[in-house]
Amino acid sequence: MLNLFRRFTWLFVLSFAAHGVLYALNAVAEPPTASDAGADRATIESILERLEKRGDTVSDLKCAVEYSIEDVLADDEFTKFGEIRYKKREPNPVFFIHFNKLHQAGFVSQRKEWWIFDGRYVWEIKEAAKNKIQHEVVKPGEKIDLFDIEKSPIPIPFGQKKDQILKNFKVVLVHPTASDPPDTDHLICQPKPESNLANEVDRLEFYVSRKLHLPIKIISVDRGGNKISTAVFPDLSEKSLNSGLKDSAFDHPREARKWKTVTAEPGG
Repeated sequence: MLNLFRRFTWLFVLSFAAHGVLYALNAVAEPPTASDAGADRATIESILERLEKRGDTVSDLKCAVEYSIEDVLADDEFTKFGEIRYKKREPNPVFFIHFNKLHQAGFVSQRKEWWIFDGRYVWEIKEAAKNKIQHEVVKPGEKIDLFDIEKSPIPIPFGQKKDQILKNFKVVLVHPTASDPPDTDHLICQPKPESNLANEVDRLEFYVSRKLHLPIKIISVDRGGNKISTAVFPDLSEKSLNSGLKDSAFDHPREARKWKTVTAEPGG
């Protein structure tokens, strides 16, 4: 399950644009053309520094999310639409992802689902199943750094340190194209062989807003290039940040309060 949840949280930059075109199989084998890495080193470091500093200023966030997965081998693709919320809280931050619409192969479903991290548990809540699956990811009283690429059980590419990113990834700046979200810098991050992420992802791509200094679009290609996940945040703006979200914004949905709670096996 955590691998599934990682696919959502990698998208949380939250760490955000118009719905992007997913790469076809040949594009997976041949990523976009990168600029000269040597010449762009200073630019890359500057982008990452601004990303890190902006992350430090975000106390809460609320915006729309469009999340797509393309399964290349199965020739299948779906897009989920919803909202994402985040808030700094002690001892651990909390976040809330709500999907209320699914598009797949011409079919539209309004079935709702939620993914909630309350500082200790990840809750997987689906209207179709009428239950709440509880996954413990933090022990009682334990404090974790969700933004630590190397240690977090739920890695979130937001608020991370430039030095950690450069330690774990080879980062290149990509030449802009007409399909890029406007006024963004496109970074491709490929895990270094020694990184813990090398066995999970082939690459991550971030389109970082030059105005917000946050990613407004994220692409994650799994190891082997068979699944391509894309998240876009179509209404992310200054108004999305630091609005003073109340703790109640992270409560379980009202309709799910009487649904059965199922405790997942450790690691499940």
